[in-house]
Amino acid sequence: MEDENSPALRAGVDFRGTQNATQPVLEHILPGKKRAPLLRYIRINLPKTTRLLLIAVIAVIGAASAAVALSNHPPFLFAIPALWSVFAAALIFVAVGLVTTARIWTWGLAIALSALLIYLGGLLGNAPYVWNGASVVTAAMWNLTLLASLAYMVLFGALRYGMIVAAPDNQHFMD
Repeated sequence: MEDENSPALRAGVDFRGTQNATQPVLEHILPGKKRAPLLRYIRINLPKTTRLLLIAVIAVIGAASAAVALSNHPPFLFAIPALWSVFAAALIFVAVGLVTTARIWTWGLAIALSALLIYLGGLLGNAPYVWNGASVVTAAMWNLTLLASLAYMVLFGALRYGMIVAAPDNQHFMD
């Protein structure tokens, strides 16, 4: 039988008795509806790539925070220690993410939210923009902290919703 060589069956997942082998999607059908919400049908099974992407986004947040901290344009009072703490947390996150198989994605959300909070604090203070006297590179790094933080939050939301999966987890596709 061809199902005996299925990676999903070897992993202990057996959906053969369900309609179209979509049991995880069928669990999300609301009472009175015939289909699950549209985003439940979007499932991308690239766990190692997703893991590296999440780690890379946090590395970008840390690098951008360090670049802003090294510039001579602090966004607000006591921003430099906050930026260095985001860099240190990102460095630890990247090291743990590359060395272990731990599910550390909520820690990354804390780093992204911290960088976003620092960005919002800079908007109320003296953010390093070109019209505030900062260089173009510093302004780009400053804006990169915002964009990378938002990118991580979108990826984290997709991860929690079940649209993507990060290693060591797997969606056990049967194709």
